[in-house]
This record gives sequence, C-alpha cells and structure tokens, in this order.
Amino acid sequence: MRCATQSRFAAYADGPTLLSVQLLISVVLLANMLAFRPATRQPLVRVAPDLTVLESTFKRIVGRSRGKVGVALIHLESGRHITIRGDERFPMASVVKLPIAVELLKQVSEGKLTLDHQVWIGTSDIRPCCTLSRRHRNGGVSKSARELLELMMIESDNTAADAVLKLVGGPWVVERRLRSLGFSKINVNRSEGQLLLDMAGVSGAPPPELWTLELQRRLVAEVTRDALNEGRAHYLRDERDTATPYDTALFLGRLQLGDLLPKTETALLLDLMSRSTTGPRRMKGRLPADTHVAHKTGTTAIVINDVGVIALPPNSAIAGHLVLAAFVADGSSIRAMERVIGDLSAAAFEFFTGTKVPAPARGRRRR
Repeated sequence: MRCATQSRFAAYADGPTLLSVQLLISVVLLANMLAFRPATRQPLVRVAPDLTVLESTFKRIVGRSRGKVGVALIHLESGRHITIRGDERFPMASVVKLPIAVELLKQVSEGKLTLDHQVWIGTSDIRPCCTLSRRHRNGGVSKSARELLELMMIESDNTAADAVLKLVGGPWVVERRLRSLGFSKINVNRSEGQLLLDMAGVSGAPPPELWTLELQRRLVAEVTRDALNEGRAHYLRDERDTATPYDTALFLGRLQLGDLLPKTETALLLDLMSRSTTGPRRMKGRLPADTHVAHKTGTTAIVINDVGVIALPPNSAIAGHLVLAAFVADGSSIRAMERVIGDLSAAAFEFFTGTKVPAPARGRRRR
C-alpha cells in the first residue's frame, strides 16, 4: 500500500525520476488546462486533501473481494494518491488499446499517418467481438484510421485494434513509445488475436495469415478443459501485455494534462473515451448519470478492468479530476469483479464531492 498522504507525484515507484519531475511540472503548470471542456476546468487545489479515510474505505472494499485487486487513484489537482498493489503487474486485456491509440495519434501528430488513411481488412484480419466481426465476418472491407480508432475505443472492437496495431508498426513500436515516455511498467507484446488464442489454451495454431473467424472459433472450441485452465492460469502470471495500476494512472494523468499528445489529438482521444459503451456497471456504474467519465475497459472471463478520468462536479467539496485505474483478476464472477470497481469509484466520488451515492441494487440481474 502506498501511503495516501504522500504529496504530488514525488513518490514515484523507483524514487524521483525524469517522469516524476515531468509530472510535478505538469500538475503545477497545466492544472488550469486539465480539461478541454471549459465547464470542468478547475484551479489548482491550495490545500492537499488527506486521503486517510478514503484509503481505509478502499481497503475494506478490496478486502471483501475474492479476486486479486490492484488500484491506483490520483487527484490530479493536488497530486495526492492511493494505491493498493499499485506496483504489481496485472493483465491489461483491452486496456492495451489505450496505448495503441496514443501511438496512432502520436504518429498522426508527427505527420507519419493521417486519420483518413484507408486500411484494408481481409479475411484473416477479423477477430471475435463487436461491429466488424458481426458485419464483415469474411473481411473484404476498407476502413479509415479514424473509423478504426473510434471502434476500438468506443466499443473495444478487437478487429479494429489489431488493424491499428498493424498500421502503426506492431507491438514493439507501441512499447518503444511507452519507454520513451518513461513508462517501464506497461507492456504491449501481442495482437488481440494471438492473446485470445493464448489465453484460451490454444497450441499449434497456424500462421496468422490463415486466421479466419471460423478457424479462430473452432480452435478455441476444441481446447480441452485442462488446456483452457492452464491457458488462463498462464495468462494471469505472464508479464506480457500487463501494466501496474500506478503506471496506468500516471499514463492517464499525463493524457488528461495534455502531456502525451498535442491538444487536438488529446481532445479527440478523451472524447472517444467519454463515449465508451463498455463496462456500464464498473467505473460509471454508481455515479450520477451526468458525471463526465473518460475511460477504457478490459474484459475477459477472468479479468475485469476499468481505467479512466472522472471529472468532479464544480460544487464538490474537493473539486478537480480523479484518475482511477482498477484491475481485478481471477475473481468469483464477472458481476462481482465489476461490483468491486463500481464500489471503488463510488467511494472516491463520495469522498471528494461530499455527496452520498445511492447503494447498488442487489436484485436479480435483468436480461
């Protein structure tokens, strides 16, 4: 547990580094530029809040969870933060689409790509999940980089994500960018297609050039229960495509502060994240409907994640922006893992706004 009352970002995991200095400078100089929506702009907090009570609440929520929970919360205006297992690695699942999106927009800002660039989606490019696999199961369609970015960020489309990953140059290019930005604890190593097969325990798959949607589904369906369990167990301990909650929160904080991308690209990505349709019971689940949340979820049968930025209302007891990165692995059920994230988000919102959030409904799940 990282002490809740440590101030700003000076207590970065490995001591003061270039990244921690950059973050401190960003907090001080860019606090009045936090949001690209004027209604949410707040001044720097003069007195840093004491998060001891909220830290205790977080401990209780995490303590009653069956899964392994990692969480990092940063109040951007003061830099005060809480972490639980903040420096431990967790599988990102589709949270990996966030650094991929940043790489795409970095290349756009550098003039290497344009969002109008057309990408051909062939038969072997289709991945399970979402719009592209439903409407174009055999491929044969061209989409712009902008369309692919929207699909991967709003509905977490796996086909779109792999197409963007290929367009920018592959996992190693994204990871190289992360390292250049100072993030050593966020790994991007595989395509969504490869990760899904690995997690399902598929071995001996043919080359990706032969991966039709039907083949991918058949390979997964033919996996034995033992192989599936081993695949999932390995996924949970594999350092590939993982991140620590604290590094993820720092990444989000720098995105919100405009320290990762130019203003136009920052505004675009945060807007897409605010329009996300996935994980409605997680970070946003118990918050007032009009709360502005820019987030990215990650979902598998054994991993439920949600990371994002919550804009606090102007009349909050402590105004500003909260960065929350919550990872839950190997929990008792998807609904239970989602509830943990929803409870953490609600507790933080209550603490900073001084407003009680309604208790979650505990009735039967509506179909």
